[in-house]
Amino acid sequence: MTNYFNTLSLRDKLQQLGKCRFMDTSEFTDGVTALKGKKIVIIGCGAQGLNQGLNMRDSGLDISYTLREAAIKEKRASYVNAAENGFTVGTYKELVPGADLLINLTPDKQHTNVVQTVMPLMKKGATLSYSHGFNIVEEGMQVRKDLTVIMVAPKSPGSEVREEYKRGFGVPTLIAVHPENDPEGKGLAQAKAYAAATGGHKAGVLESSFVAEVKSDLMGEQTILCGLLQTGSILCFDKMIEKGIEPGYASKLIQFGWETITEGLKYGGITNMMDRLSNPAKIKAFDLSEEMKSIMRPLFQKHMDDIMSGHFSKTMMEDWAKDDKNLLSWRAATGETAFEKTKAGDIKISEQEYYDHGVLMVAYVRAGVELAYEAMTASGIIGESAYYESLHETPLIANTIARKKLFEMNRVISDTAEYGCYLFDHACKPLLKDFMKKVDVDVIGKSYGQGKGNGVSNAKLIQVNKALREHPVEIVGARLRASMTAMKPIV
Repeated sequence: MTNYFNTLSLRDKLQQLGKCRFMDTSEFTDGVTALKGKKIVIIGCGAQGLNQGLNMRDSGLDISYTLREAAIKEKRASYVNAAENGFTVGTYKELVPGADLLINLTPDKQHTNVVQTVMPLMKKGATLSYSHGFNIVEEGMQVRKDLTVIMVAPKSPGSEVREEYKRGFGVPTLIAVHPENDPEGKGLAQAKAYAAATGGHKAGVLESSFVAEVKSDLMGEQTILCGLLQTGSILCFDKMIEKGIEPGYASKLIQFGWETITEGLKYGGITNMMDRLSNPAKIKAFDLSEEMKSIMRPLFQKHMDDIMSGHFSKTMMEDWAKDDKNLLSWRAATGETAFEKTKAGDIKISEQEYYDHGVLMVAYVRAGVELAYEAMTASGIIGESAYYESLHETPLIANTIARKKLFEMNRVISDTAEYGCYLFDHACKPLLKDFMKKVDVDVIGKSYGQGKGNGVSNAKLIQVNKALREHPVEIVGARLRASMTAMKPIV
C-alpha cells in the first residue's frame, strides 16, 4: 500500500497538518446521544480496548468485543479481559455484521490484516473507528466508500484513560473524520459522542486530521513522552550510583520523581514546574536544560524529518516483517539496565524533595517538552496539537513509570511508540555522554546549593523567568488549561 501522506500535494500536506480546532465545551452538550442505542463493537481488548470500553459502558453505551476465533477458544488475555469485566465476546462473523460502530483497537502492526478481514463483514453505512491513524496515513489503507471512518485518539496510555475517567476527569482527545470516508456526514457527531463517552471532553478535544494526529503522535512518543524519559531515567540513576548515592534511594527518586515533578507541569506548565525549585536551583535547571537543548536539537529534528518523510515507518515495518527482531531485543536490554533491576527503597521522600533532589530531571523535562513542541510546530503541526503531544501527555506517561518503571511504560504504550522510544534512547545516550560527565549529585540526588543561601542575580532571574513564560508552549498551554476545570490531583 502507498503512504497516504506522500500522495498528497505540498499544499494538502500543510492543510492537513495545520487542521486543528480546539472545541468549546458547549459543543458537547448532546453528550453520547449520537451513539445511544447503537451497537458498538470493539476489536481487541488490550490496554486501550478494555479501558475505553469500560468508560463507554459507564457512559451508558452498548459495548461488546470481537476477537479472533483462536483468542476466544484459547482464552487468551484479550478474551479474559473482556469476559471477566462482563462484556459480551464473539468472533468477527458473530458480531461485526451487526455493528453500527466498529472500533479497531488492535496493535498498529495488525491493522492491515484486521481491517481487510472485517471490512467485508461490515454492514452498509456502518462506521469504522481508529485511535491512531497509522494504518490510514502510513500504510494507505483504502476503506469501502459506503463506510464512515473516524478517529478518536485519547492522548495517553489506556490505563490513564480509565484512571482519569474514574477521577471524574479525562484525557485530552483528538478527533478526526477521514475526508475520503464520510458519505452520510455523520462522522463528526459520532466522534464527538465517542470522545464524550470516554471522558475526553472534560480535558479538551481537538478537531483535527488523521495526518496531523499521526505525525505529531509519532514525534511526541519517540522524543519527550517515552524516549527522553527512558534516557533520563537510566543516565540519572547511573550518575547517582557512580557518585555513591544509596541505590534504593536513587531508584525511588527516579521511579516516582517523574510522576511528581510532571504533576506540577500538568497544572501550570513548565513555568509552574520550575517555580517549585528554589531560585538558585531554577537558574541551574534552566542552564542545564539550555545546554541539553543545544545538544539534542539535531536529534529531535532528525526524528521529525524521518517521521514526515515516512522513513521511520518504513524502518519499523521492516522490523515487523522480521517478527520484531529489533524491538524484542531492545525490550530485553531495557530490562537488564541497573535502574530497572534495582528495587526502590523503603524510604520516605516528600513531594518537595523530589523537586529539590531532582533538578536535573526537571531540566530533562523542560528541554524535551520545548524541543518536541518546537520541532512539531516548525514542521507545520498546529500549536494546540503539539502541546498535547509534548507537554500534557508527559505526566500521563510518567504515571506509568511510577508503577513498574520502564517496563510498565513500554508495556502500556503501543508497539509503535515503544519502537520509536528505543530508537531515540539509543541515539540520545551517546550524545549526552560528555554532558553527563560534568554533572554531580548537587543536581541529582541531593539539594542544589546546600548551605550557600538563596541569593541570585535579579537580572538573571528575570531573564530566566521571561524565557520560560514566553515560550510558545506556555502561551498555548495556559489557554488550553483554562478549560480543564475538572482536573484532579494524583500526588
